[in-house]
Amino acid sequence: MFTLPVHTIYQLVSQMETKYSDRIAIRYYDAEKEAVREVPYSQYAHDIRCVTAALQAAVPDIEGKRVCILAANSYHYAVSIFGTILSGAVVVPLNLQKSWDDIHYELELVEASAILHDGIYLDREPALGEAYGDKLLPITGYLDAQPAEIHECADREALMAIMFTSGTTGRSKGVMLSQKNLFAPMPAYCDPFRVMLEEMGVDHYDFNHFTVLPMFHIAAFTSLVSWSIMGMAHNLCTDLRNFYRDLALMPCDTMAAVPVLLQSIHRDVMRGRKDRLGKLRTLTCGAAACTPEMMLDLMHNGFFIMQMYGLTETAGDGTWNNDQSAAHIHSVGKGDEPICEYSIQDGELCIKGDPVMLGYYKEPELTAEVLIDGWFHTGDLVRKDEEGYYYITGRKKNLIILASGENVSPEELETLVGACPDVQECLVKEKDGKICAEVYCPAEAQEAVRAHITEVNRTLPLYKRMTLVEFRDQPLARNATGKLVRN
Repeated sequence: MFTLPVHTIYQLVSQMETKYSDRIAIRYYDAEKEAVREVPYSQYAHDIRCVTAALQAAVPDIEGKRVCILAANSYHYAVSIFGTILSGAVVVPLNLQKSWDDIHYELELVEASAILHDGIYLDREPALGEAYGDKLLPITGYLDAQPAEIHECADREALMAIMFTSGTTGRSKGVMLSQKNLFAPMPAYCDPFRVMLEEMGVDHYDFNHFTVLPMFHIAAFTSLVSWSIMGMAHNLCTDLRNFYRDLALMPCDTMAAVPVLLQSIHRDVMRGRKDRLGKLRTLTCGAAACTPEMMLDLMHNGFFIMQMYGLTETAGDGTWNNDQSAAHIHSVGKGDEPICEYSIQDGELCIKGDPVMLGYYKEPELTAEVLIDGWFHTGDLVRKDEEGYYYITGRKKNLIILASGENVSPEELETLVGACPDVQECLVKEKDGKICAEVYCPAEAQEAVRAHITEVNRTLPLYKRMTLVEFRDQPLARNATGKLVRN
């Protein structure tokens, strides 16, 4: 297992300035210069210190106050995350795509003392300026500051960040994380790459990560930390519309792939356009969001697929599947022992260990529902095979409970319906006491889909059968991380 050399943000930035000072930390396309900018770790650390200084000057008695970030992915966002934490404030990254109602709720909930922004949300929602004009700070404001002296945190278990969940129903919850939570799973995040690169005979400093996930997402947040721990380069794609341009301009070996991107990559590979992807050969993805057939196709075409399962509430930790065979392609992998303990209680996966959150911000009752005797109840239903691989079978809260008392997992039925090649998306729900399959597919394929569902029903017990089928001409609603939104 990877030996963790640092355990706090202060130690991480200090390592940037000493051990990795001359190495490239960040690359991104500079639109003004129409060229890729390469930032060494020494400059990265300098700019982080400048953010710290700018915030300490702008927010009196900043220790413990909440500083929100409401901006698109950028280099400025990355340095703002670290600089905010080192200032003594609690960093709160927000989702730029949310409605004003949701953003206003979150800003009020955390009682924001400052909001770092790039103007994008303000242009779309002028109400932001009307409500918080005196708290808005330009995310580039640090460029005029001098670097601050930085200090070790007094308590690794104190509140460091509030990360809002990507909730598929209702309001997002504010997950409270400490530096202890954040660094606890880092050996598990770094070790798979160490092992893989040793097998490939590759110098890990020449291995570059391509970032497309929004930085308010836990996977992007933890990636900023883990890749800096290893002294590797982070290539930022600040706009998904420029995905292929940025891939061509920057040497990218690995990427955390959201479902829509994995589908695009798969199409390129299967149509003989693999050259569009440059050096990209390693993909990390959430197994539940990607079809096994798609992942096997990519594996057979030279890609190394790392499947993972993690939650904001566990600082992104959970399980990893590095097995490159069809035998476990449906699995989300094995647990990160000894970092965490795992238990299946009434079919639900429960996790205990240092990565587990402090709780939900200002939600003691909700916290008590999911944190019981130190065990975090994930809400995910699982099974575990004899080799220790976990398989997600559904969400506890998504269960359809019929009048007969029978429980039906919509995810199980969605997998069966999705096996039809004509089905682009499917969501199973209860409607008027019946099980309904809502399907997005081409109009000319609807009869074929109906026939497929009829055949599926013949294999199911009566209470599980889908007796209603609804077709739609638009894709299903998804949240910022690609999860289906269930009403």
